[in-house]
Amino acid sequence: MKPFPALLAALLLVLLGAVGWQLLREQDGLVVIQWGEHLASLRAEVAVLLWLLLTLAVLGLLALLRLPFRAMRRYSQRLARQRLGNGLLALQQGRPERAETLLSLAAKRAGSDRVPALLYAIVAARTAGLPGRLREHRIALSRLDPLASALELASAALEEGRGVEALATLESAAVRGPLPPAGLRLKAEALARLGRADEALPMVARLRSERGHDGPALAALEIRLAVASLADAAEASTLLIRWKGLAAGLRAQTPVLLALARRAGQLHVEAQAEQALAEAIEARWDEAVVEAWGSLPAFVNDARLARAEAWLQAHPTSPGLLRVLGRLSAASQPARAEAYLHRALAQGAGSAAWEDLGDLLAAAQDPRAALAYANALRLGRSEPASELPGRGLRERIGDAATAEERDAFGHPRLPAA
Repeated sequence: MKPFPALLAALLLVLLGAVGWQLLREQDGLVVIQWGEHLASLRAEVAVLLWLLLTLAVLGLLALLRLPFRAMRRYSQRLARQRLGNGLLALQQGRPERAETLLSLAAKRAGSDRVPALLYAIVAARTAGLPGRLREHRIALSRLDPLASALELASAALEEGRGVEALATLESAAVRGPLPPAGLRLKAEALARLGRADEALPMVARLRSERGHDGPALAALEIRLAVASLADAAEASTLLIRWKGLAAGLRAQTPVLLALARRAGQLHVEAQAEQALAEAIEARWDEAVVEAWGSLPAFVNDARLARAEAWLQAHPTSPGLLRVLGRLSAASQPARAEAYLHRALAQGAGSAAWEDLGDLLAAAQDPRAALAYANALRLGRSEPASELPGRGLRERIGDAATAEERDAFGHPRLPAA
């Protein structure tokens, strides 16, 4: 007991004793005690006083008898805490076997720290490659804290690629009570690996309701789940329903838009994906999304060429847009497509644009196609590209020339440093 509460309790007992003594003194009572043939009589207040003294003596004796045991328990707990600290230090220093030995000893006598000691002992045993000790620690942990044991088993199962087992473990733990944030994260990961990311997405909102959550990490998790949900769509209708069910902010993220473009091309819903990607591009220019938009397969009433040419007025130096224009105009206007690709190369489009140019020239049976493909390989190896024959100085200067760009207020934009 702490000193201040103990002092208050002692003062209260003294006060009660004084009041009781005064009350007993006012009474003319007599206590008679018979033990066999012996007979003793005491005044009531003396008998009460003797009884209190005897009680205090017994309690004091019991406290004295407990002192060695309490000292031993405190020493054991102090030793366990010391082993726990040394074990964690050994684990941090890359000595997993020593850490496992110290942490397992600490887990036997650590009291309230037994669960943390066992969790770190499991980590040490796994790192040291001790399957027998790992099994023992997991059994001990399941007896002490079933929820902590379920989380540890689920995490290990996910690391080893056993998503079904991880999900089953977490669902069994959820029957006994709600899962903590770490459990929800593990369940979301398990569902995503099993092709059920659409079921995991609502869990992000529950995680955000927790105080002190990691906002950037949750945002990254939500984007990853949205990408997996779109990629897992088995039918075109499922893809469109999942896309429309995403939050507006999530539909504006680049990885999500790229996932939509990939899956839409596979499920033949290019027109719907083209409109969604075009709206996102017009709201926020993104080179990767522009290239994904231009890479969609052709569809009925495809008007992407006209839309891309309209965008070119506002983004004349966009290498991605110039590559898209080169691909879209290749069939109908090969000469114009070649000019677009040369401009894209001058603006830094890289090996992908050389490959596009090689495809265009090869389709026209132009012998320069081999040099274009070779340049694509050279840039991939960080080597300089060779000049393509047939391009004069005027054309090369025109490719590198940039038009003046203006902002929404008509003011010229300064070139990027």
